[in-house]
Amino acid sequence: MSSSIFSNKKKPISKKILSVTNPNAPFNYVEAYKMLCTNLEFVAAAENCKSIGITSSLADEGKTNIMLNLALTLSGYGKKVCLVEGDLRRPVIHRFFDAPHNIKGITNVLTGQAELHDAIKKVKEIGLSILFAGSCPPNPSELLASERMRKLVDTLEKEYDYVIYDTPPAYVVTDAAALGKYLDGMVLIIRHDSTEKAVVNKAKKNLETAGVKLLGAIYSQYNPKASGVSLNYDYYYYSSQSGSNQKSNSYEDINVGEA
Repeated sequence: MSSSIFSNKKKPISKKILSVTNPNAPFNYVEAYKMLCTNLEFVAAAENCKSIGITSSLADEGKTNIMLNLALTLSGYGKKVCLVEGDLRRPVIHRFFDAPHNIKGITNVLTGQAELHDAIKKVKEIGLSILFAGSCPPNPSELLASERMRKLVDTLEKEYDYVIYDTPPAYVVTDAAALGKYLDGMVLIIRHDSTEKAVVNKAKKNLETAGVKLLGAIYSQYNPKASGVSLNYDYYYYSSQSGSNQKSNSYEDINVGEA
């Protein structure tokens, strides 16, 4: 990704993320994200969703990678998209855009140190708007659960087709649940052959107990070759409305290759 919103010198994409905008990205990798966006748009239309949170059970499950590529793919479809860095404890998105660590963001807006529209940065070359985390606060859960945060969510919904929120792991801290109750829904990232089922179920329960609506799940870092699968992505859908022989919860699982 380019850092041109902060300097005139363009840099190659960060090695930390394989972007769908990279011309060298594998075809199946890009197609997996297109499929994910198509399914998400169907859900969004049916459920009237505009603000969507991305979380995981634990750290290092590919959450930020997926969130960025999801936003880029939606933007590539001509959608007006805003990325919101809702992980106030360990913000990392600014690194992918070579933004300074002290750039103003959510915390500055919520504490009255900056105006929302001044804090939002626009990356015209990739068609995204970004609201970074801002200064690290001592009380992230309280800020995300505040009335000011609810109003911020409402304001962004009125201005964008999709607002994608990066949130901390739901098993570890309560931040995702605190913010998720203001969003139209959350998507849970599950790392293939790594995250234990009990951990995923506890993260899911934490969200649902807080009144967060789960839109589905994404299977990340799936290696089809190691699994003996000929395609680089597969799609499975389990609907709570499809019949008694289906799983009790609605999930849309997209395997996004070795993301």
